[in-house]
Amino acid sequence: MTPPPSPPRSTDTTGGTWFPWLLVMLLFSLLVAACTGFLKRLGGSTPVDALLAGGTAFGGTALLCLAIVPTIQQLRRRQ
Repeated sequence: MTPPPSPPRSTDTTGGTWFPWLLVMLLFSLLVAACTGFLKRLGGSTPVDALLAGGTAFGGTALLCLAIVPTIQQLRRRQ
């Protein structure tokens, strides 16, 4: 009787570090959004304009952070 085959190994090189990095990206995006909203408000904008600017900054920063991860993974695979 032969032993059962071992499960295939994952090719994911990030291991269990995806969640902490996602948390760092989220907190960084929140920091950028808060700074943007604060600076807009200091510049004399209305609270609504400051909130919209902060939301835009959050979305842009979060998308940029999430786009960088697969790019770096692809660059590491080429080496």
